[in-house]
Amino acid sequence: MTIVTTEPSPLAAIRIDEALRMAAARLMGHSAAPRADAQALLAHVLQVPRETIIAHPERSLTPLEQRTFGHMLTLRAHGMPIPYLLGTRAFYDRLFYVTPHVLIPRPETELLVGEALRFARGLPDGERLRVIDVGTGSGVLAITLAAHLPDALVIGSDVSAAALLVAQKNARVAPAVGNVAFVQADLWAPISGQFQIIVSNLPYIATADLSILTVAHFEPQVALDGGSDGLHLIRTLLSTAPQRLATPGLLVIEHGADQGPSALALCQAAFPVDRVTLLRDDAGLDRAVRVERG
Repeated sequence: MTIVTTEPSPLAAIRIDEALRMAAARLMGHSAAPRADAQALLAHVLQVPRETIIAHPERSLTPLEQRTFGHMLTLRAHGMPIPYLLGTRAFYDRLFYVTPHVLIPRPETELLVGEALRFARGLPDGERLRVIDVGTGSGVLAITLAAHLPDALVIGSDVSAAALLVAQKNARVAPAVGNVAFVQADLWAPISGQFQIIVSNLPYIATADLSILTVAHFEPQVALDGGSDGLHLIRTLLSTAPQRLATPGLLVIEHGADQGPSALALCQAAFPVDRVTLLRDDAGLDRAVRVERG
């Protein structure tokens, strides 16, 4: 018996501008910004800045580059978020590694950084600040605060061991950040002591809503599922937060845009004599509750 084998047909040469046109058309209807996504993915494949592919549209892709780009486009067309495909996400003033084991950092969460830094810089010099980021995920809050508060001791806690590996990697590559530690913990047990600054971006999506959210197909459920009304973990945190917040102290908790009044009421009940304020993000949406003591 004769067995006939054939080599794969070689891919026809294709220029960068042609590849981008076809990619943008393929992503139409699957992305809110198909051309920008195509540029970001191709720049990643070619390992060059996005400006380079824009400036050199005549450059041809190798067969391997074409296949790799095509695979990434397929994943993107099926809903895979761009940060997971690129492996990084910008947050505040630096770039962080992300994997499907961690929530993708959102720009709204930068609100917590701003509040924490303003509070810290208003404190008198002397006592070393203790800062904790409860539910740290990729470590973006803890590492950013540690970088901007180099004299503080910053702890990031998370129940997920896989997430903490990502956070630790981010801490190793972050420039001039040696004052942050990560602990696997259910909220903050078994971490002891009080903190002058507590920030937290816990899961706050209601369980029933996960099935209708595209992100829930890719991002870890442990980082999204906030229980029946989305506030279960926030309630649990608040049950012990009054004992963990120092005087003076600041607590900032992120929540969903439709949870502002409920989150505010929970914080007011937990901190009846402290200053409790509802904060809005840059889009004007309820985003976090701020509690200041002292």
